[in-house]
Amino acid sequence: MRAAFLLTALVWTLGWAQERPVQWLQRAQQAEETLALAGARVVEITAGRTVQRIEERFWRQGARAERIEVLAPPERRGEVLLYRGGRWLAMRPNTKEAFEMPRMPIQGALLLKTAVELVQRGVVLAETLPDATVLGRSCVVVRLTLARPALQRDEPPRPMFPAAVTLWIDKQTGYALKREIALREGAPVMRMELTRLELTPRLSPELFTLPPDVVVRPLGGVYETVEEAQRAAGFPIRTPSYLPTGATLERVMVQPRASGQVVVLHYRTPSARFSIFQAHKSRPAEFGGKRRRGRPHAHFWQSGDYWFGIVGSLPKAELERIAQSLSAPNSDTPATGR
Repeated sequence: MRAAFLLTALVWTLGWAQERPVQWLQRAQQAEETLALAGARVVEITAGRTVQRIEERFWRQGARAERIEVLAPPERRGEVLLYRGGRWLAMRPNTKEAFEMPRMPIQGALLLKTAVELVQRGVVLAETLPDATVLGRSCVVVRLTLARPALQRDEPPRPMFPAAVTLWIDKQTGYALKREIALREGAPVMRMELTRLELTPRLSPELFTLPPDVVVRPLGGVYETVEEAQRAAGFPIRTPSYLPTGATLERVMVQPRASGQVVVLHYRTPSARFSIFQAHKSRPAEFGGKRRRGRPHAHFWQSGDYWFGIVGSLPKAELERIAQSLSAPNSDTPATGR
């Protein structure tokens, strides 16, 4: 009888120990979705041997609204990110334009919701590590790792989840004050840690609202005409005044880059294809992309505040003639093939 009682107590204790990390995850998810907070944080993103350090101030109304102001690095100082109404907007300093952004990667609330679901399904293992202190506040440390990195044959589809996530969860509020995310074991690619925390701040609605004179544009996309693409581009799109006979515009792509947008005009002729790249103010890395087979000719140059590139299978002389027409003063008017 005593042995049966001890066995029952052991099973209950083990069950409680397994549930406890999930309960902390659920509490952290609730805090992420409901708490009004303000403060500052440091985010480090690792890509190969490069580490990007970003310092931010933030104000948030749970999952309803958030404002982020970038303090560093210097080239991004003054950038503002706003979340409200289910969408993110990015606004650069001293401009009257904001850009719609795709869903932010690795958002706290979504990460925690996915973690709870996968832990309950046994896909992710959750364990508590020794307690730690962040900002002088006592934290429970929860580590999450994939139990089965690859999908089993009969396993239903599951949400994407990193190889490992470590969370430092404030015991008082349930909010995650620090987190590390690794796409593969032992190699964190993102670290976030709060450096200042203000509980129950007074948040003005204006914090989460764009100024009335700011125009919102899509961040990027694919368009059939230059006129449609111009609404998404943050600078006047230049078009060539000369095109080869039979050349037609297939599509226009507006691509977001860290240093600014790139606009790509894709053309085709009866026997060839070519693309015109352009950027304003700053030349993005790998401007014009990589060369491909069948498109051996490329020409890159700068004209005033614009960077241009043409890549395609046209003869080199034709590419140079198109380039000259782009740099000409009257190149704002779209050309037709002749």
